[in-house]
Amino acid sequence: MKAIVLLSGGIDSAAALYWAKGQGWKTYALTFDYEREQSPELRGAKAIARSAGVRHFVEKVEFYKRLRGSPSSSRSKIVDEERGISRAYVPARNIVFLGMAAAYAETLGADTIVTGHNLGDAERFPDATGPFFDVFDELLRLGLKSSQSGRQVKVLAPFNGMTKEEVLREALKLGVPLKATWSCYNNGRRPCGVCYGCQARSRAFRAVGVEDPLTVV
Repeated sequence: MKAIVLLSGGIDSAAALYWAKGQGWKTYALTFDYEREQSPELRGAKAIARSAGVRHFVEKVEFYKRLRGSPSSSRSKIVDEERGISRAYVPARNIVFLGMAAAYAETLGADTIVTGHNLGDAERFPDATGPFFDVFDELLRLGLKSSQSGRQVKVLAPFNGMTKEEVLREALKLGVPLKATWSCYNNGRRPCGVCYGCQARSRAFRAVGVEDPLTVV
């Protein structure tokens, strides 16, 4: 078995990478540089891949940077905090990323695309739900040549029914280098402590009763 793991640099995707390696699979990491070039999250992803000892691919997705930078972009228009559409939402992100991961999977002979999305993601984003991944599996079955030869590429989200706290517990068990992970939505030298990513991370560490290594001075 071979697996392509979508590695953002956050706790969930890092745990997914270590989880896939723990299955005994030949594992590759795939990261997308789509908004903040050389961001702490991207640097974290590179460090995590090195620590895991896996081959790491980084793909630039430039059009998302252009959309974000345009004052009349579709992303600017779609954000609506009152309707629950946060600034963390990126239109069609998983459709794009999983499609690119499928190209890597078919080329490298991988059977599985692993993503670290958790229960909180499924509640906030339409492209992070179990039904979405099921439909995407059918799309891959219909759209990839490999499926015609009997090798079906599938998406696997092992943490999709788990809370952030539960994923953190799993990361601790797997020995994920948590100091290398980055959850903040901002591009500062240190986590801002205010954004949703920081708040969710902080709540998870408090619930588990472990000190966050990023907050240790």
